[in-house]
This record gives sequence, structure tokens and C-alpha cells, in this order.
Amino acid sequence: MKFLAGIDEAGLGPILGPLVVGGVAMLGPEGTDPWRVLNRHVARRSHKQGKVRVADSKLVHAGPHGRQRLEETALVFWAAQRGELPPTLAVWLQQLGADVAHLQRCPWYEDLALPLPLHADADWLQLQAELVARALRKADVALLDIAVRPVDVEEWNDLIADTDNKSRAHFRAYAEVLGRLLDRLPASTPPEPQGHVVADRCGGRMHYAEDLRRLRPGATVETLCERPPESSYRLRSATSDVTVTFAEGGEARAFPTALASCFAKYLRELMVEAMNRWFCARVPGLLPTAGYYTDGHRFLGDLEPYLQQSGLPRGRLVRVR
Repeated sequence: MKFLAGIDEAGLGPILGPLVVGGVAMLGPEGTDPWRVLNRHVARRSHKQGKVRVADSKLVHAGPHGRQRLEETALVFWAAQRGELPPTLAVWLQQLGADVAHLQRCPWYEDLALPLPLHADADWLQLQAELVARALRKADVALLDIAVRPVDVEEWNDLIADTDNKSRAHFRAYAEVLGRLLDRLPASTPPEPQGHVVADRCGGRMHYAEDLRRLRPGATVETLCERPPESSYRLRSATSDVTVTFAEGGEARAFPTALASCFAKYLRELMVEAMNRWFCARVPGLLPTAGYYTDGHRFLGDLEPYLQQSGLPRGRLVRVR
């Protein structure tokens, strides 16, 4: 059996809303392609009626039905692993292990009772989840773990203050999810090559060996390659042997990376939705935002009188980088 895992993020560029890192770990027979195993229920290159799409979240989220399709992908696979859909955003965050009390120091996250699903049909999602789970079992493929880690604005600003570097701040959250996925590696003695983790590259960064040594101090880290398209490393310990690759376009290379991208994007969309609802309920005529630079500044400009009046701390709302 081989281990295959993937990591991706959503929300590195915006000035508002969280950064979210997603990770997915799977285990199955060597040579198994999850896209092929699930081809009756999952589409890869384009949306197809009656299927969920697993691809780069930017592609899944595109178009007038993008929010629904992204939700379908995330919640079908969540229910395929967990057996049921989360009823609200608050419950899902708790299931993910997020520190909800910490998030709720931001007033716009005080009420996280967004009902799920927001856009898709719950009965259809549950049926598709059962079909996906059945297809995975038939192929002897296990969905070992789904890790989704939100980093809210204040935590992000603290990471920037601590590292004085956006790339290093980003990798702190990446490393947390990577470590959790590596913990799911089956132990073997003596260790044999067990599989592959494909992480979407962190911006233009090329060198990760020292970070991996800090993450896994008991492992030997061998640099296999470091070049613009990808950087690849072999991590060996007394009980495990795995390759970790940071690659441009990792979502196109590995199913778990594409699925992780969809989970990260979906949670970010939900948290931005909660933020928009809170502010729009208090500022008449305020238009919602996705939080990216130009429209984020429009949103902040429209909010300015309310922010001054309320005294809300800007460091919890606006990123320093």
C-alpha cells in the first residue's frame, strides 16, 4: 500500500479574510489513480452533470455556479470520510479542530451558525458521498485524513511580526498541516519507500530542506532536486520513508493536492461570507467583498466611518502584508 498526500492553500494574496491551508492524505494500492478509481462520480478537467469536480479550486469555483460546485466537492468528500454533513460552519470548524473561541475574538466570527450546505442540495451531497465512499472501498483506497487550518488576520499579522517575511509566515501554517499528514504515515520496520506528498509551491520559494529538518528533527532529509518547477526531498526515519515535493501546479499533478485546494478555498469562502454578513448587517448599502487588494480597499473605504465609530481593532481585520 502506498501513501499519497497533498497540501494547498487559499487566500495568500488578499488583504482581508483568512489564509487557509488544506491537506488530504490517502492510502491505496501502488499505482492507483484516485481520478480513475472515482471516474463515475468525479470529473477532473471540466464540470459534468451528476459529478463533483476535483481540480484546482480556482477552476472549480469559476463561473456562475462556482460556489455550489466548490461546496459540492468539499462536502461530498467530507461526508465520504466522516459519514455525515456538518450542519453549520461552527460545527465544521470544531470538527476540523480549529480554535473557535480564538476566532470569536473577532466580532464577525462570534456567530458562525451559517447553515451548511449554503448552495448545494443536502440529499444529493449525502448520496454522492455514499457513492464515493463505496468506490473508494471497492478500490481498497482509504481517505486517511482531511486537515484544514484557518489562519485569521490577527494570527497572520503576528506571524509576519515574528518572521518579518511573508514566505516564512506562510510556511509556518503549511508546516503544521504537513506535519499532521506525515503523522498518518503507516510505520514500517525497516522503512521502505512509502509514498509521496505533493504540496503546491509556496510562492516562488525553492529551498525547503532546513524547514523540513526543523519539522522532522529525527529524520534524515535528502535533497533530490531544487529547480524552478519543483523541489523534492526524501525524508527517512526509523519507521518511515517518504518523498515530499513542492511543485508549481501541484493540483494538476496529484488528486489529494487538488482536493486539498478545494477544501482550503471552501473554508475561506465560508469565513469571508460570515465577515461580509456581519458588516453588511451594520452598514446600510455596504457591498460584500472577496477581500482582494482593489475591492478590499473599496470595502475598507466604505467601512471607514463605522470603523472609526466602533473602534474595532484594524489588526484583526486588515493584513499588514
